[in-house]
Amino acid sequence: MVDDKDDDISKLSRKMLSPSRIALQVLGFLVGLGLLYFCLEKAIGNADWTLVRDAEPWLLVSLVFFGLLSTVLDGFVFWGVLMPYRRLKAREVQGVNMSAAFLNYAPIRLGTVFRIAYHAKVDRIGIVPILSWFVAITITTMACMASISAATLATGAKGLAFPVLIAVFLVLSGFILWGLAKLPIVHRLAAGKEKMIGDPRALAIGLLGRLLVLASNCARMGIAVAILNLNLGMRDVILLSVVGLLASFNPLGRVGWREWTLALLTPYLAAESLAGGNPEAVDAISSQLVLIESAGEVIAILPLGLFTLIWAMRRLLKSSPAADRDSAKPVIDS
Repeated sequence: MVDDKDDDISKLSRKMLSPSRIALQVLGFLVGLGLLYFCLEKAIGNADWTLVRDAEPWLLVSLVFFGLLSTVLDGFVFWGVLMPYRRLKAREVQGVNMSAAFLNYAPIRLGTVFRIAYHAKVDRIGIVPILSWFVAITITTMACMASISAATLATGAKGLAFPVLIAVFLVLSGFILWGLAKLPIVHRLAAGKEKMIGDPRALAIGLLGRLLVLASNCARMGIAVAILNLNLGMRDVILLSVVGLLASFNPLGRVGWREWTLALLTPYLAAESLAGGNPEAVDAISSQLVLIESAGEVIAILPLGLFTLIWAMRRLLKSSPAADRDSAKPVIDS
């Protein structure tokens, strides 16, 4: 007999993988491939790759390391934000997160669908708490990116005022979110799920974890800048990293869209640093920069993601639809 939870999973899966959505995703993937080819054509045809071939090995290793670190930190954020509602094993959340990152490169972005299926079937978490979890992740991510962007634009990422302003904005964001989670109307609507934002520890992990993810992304972008010996300042690197993180959430697909968006905006976001070059050379360098930066993430995620996906799929297929409902009890009753 299929229980209500399995029925909810089936309904949501059918909705997320409806023929119209699959068609849109496949179309988005094909367009993304075209955009990726557009970036590759510019970078390979017009850019000088001598600096890449002659780059110090430690720079290339660091590029992949920070690609891996960003994904691991992302998994830490997922684990920490859920903690007030349900404590899962950190290594399992990391495995699911790496698998979801791998699946987001597929023609159909299956990362979110896979997360929902795994945590609902294996960890026996309800659909509503899972969706609330994703909303909490999104809220803390947007708050963190807004804080860093505001501090960067206000100070130019220079001097002591820059980290101080980031801290002020993050604390202010935290207090606002914490206060909103305490409102009676939010309590009634969220039915206990607001604790993923209202719990100070989970909120701190969400905000600080995202700050570390973005710092790792900035390090990867900075390494790509160093490999190409470009004169981009901290402000440019941070703004490019923020745009890159936002572009990675594109529902039409992961492949090509992020690279094209960054290549398109780099000449504008880093206009002062790239001033003086002819437009064709600037476009080629911009495409080359974002392709090198993305390569660090791809090389880290694809092999490890395939390994964790095999592990996760075995657990998912072995999960019993009639698991003991006591195992699904949250840490904090809702």
